[in-house]
Amino acid sequence: MATQSFDIGKGIFWFFIRFGERPAGALWLMLFQTLCVLALMGVGVLVMGPAYLNLFELIGADATGHLADAEAARLVLDVMMPFLTYGFLIVPVTLLLAVMFQAAWLRFLTKGEIKPVIPLRLGGDELRLIGVNLLYLAVAVMAYFGIVTVLGLFGFGAIMMAQDSGGSAAMGISAGLLIGTGVLGVLIGLVILGVRLASAPALTVLDGRLRFFESWEASKGVFWALLASYVVVYVLMGLVGGILGVIVQLILLAAFLPMIIEFVDLADHGQMADPDAVLASLQSSFTEPGTIVAMIAGFAVLYAIQVLLEGIWHSVGAYNAVRVRSGGEGEAGDAPVLGKDHPMGASPSEG
Repeated sequence: MATQSFDIGKGIFWFFIRFGERPAGALWLMLFQTLCVLALMGVGVLVMGPAYLNLFELIGADATGHLADAEAARLVLDVMMPFLTYGFLIVPVTLLLAVMFQAAWLRFLTKGEIKPVIPLRLGGDELRLIGVNLLYLAVAVMAYFGIVTVLGLFGFGAIMMAQDSGGSAAMGISAGLLIGTGVLGVLIGLVILGVRLASAPALTVLDGRLRFFESWEASKGVFWALLASYVVVYVLMGLVGGILGVIVQLILLAAFLPMIIEFVDLADHGQMADPDAVLASLQSSFTEPGTIVAMIAGFAVLYAIQVLLEGIWHSVGAYNAVRVRSGGEGEAGDAPVLGKDHPMGASPSEG
């Protein structure tokens, strides 16, 4: 069975095609991810809340000019310790959750599969995706040093041309064009590298094996279709994200409107806001139930939008992986699976 040709329409709307197949599961996965992030934020507020209160106290005490050195050192330490503690704890947990959600979404986008009840797992898919992401990091580091080298060479060449020209305008323009050519070449190289390797995570989940450079082969002959799909998806993401983001920001603006009106009223009367009054107003605003609810709801909607947009973005590479594997063939080196009608007999089934 031959591999399917690349359908740009499917590449752009693959997320919505999968969503239409299992809308309840996709919405639950999106909601579950949002709830997990809100829970992490709640832990952060509990840990970091005292630090921010100490920060307000430090700012207020410093504004009055009566802060002793010993007291300042104590307040700075009270502010810094929760930040350091939270950072050490939250970074590994956040990275692990990110990989688990990446695997969950890729299972949905490639196989239409969502695990029941709790959609997260920590198994082979997640471990292999950690390997893929580490390889992405290694490629990014090598690309960085390559970019620095290339731009350095072009910049050195431009400097030499400018010196040899003795201030000639024509040579100065040539030097500028040389640098521009180097920058353009780097950008083109990054786009090619990014598009050709974009299907690696989806192939890894779909094949159940670590796939990285196989993505280069999977994009062979369809680079321009892939690139066009990514460009259209990027434009759509910008439009949808911008419109929804403005709506959420207006809701949050309404939550802080009383405090804003108070400051505007002071400015209209030519009065300077007292630092203590500003801090008191901020603390009052952040402790109002309506403001807290609006902030939580606003963040939840913004994060859900981000999850949706990221799913749409990654669905292009997922579609390409599904397309490549549409014939049922594995990668080179995979053992062939023979059907029962094959002259050599069917492959033995796994227990």
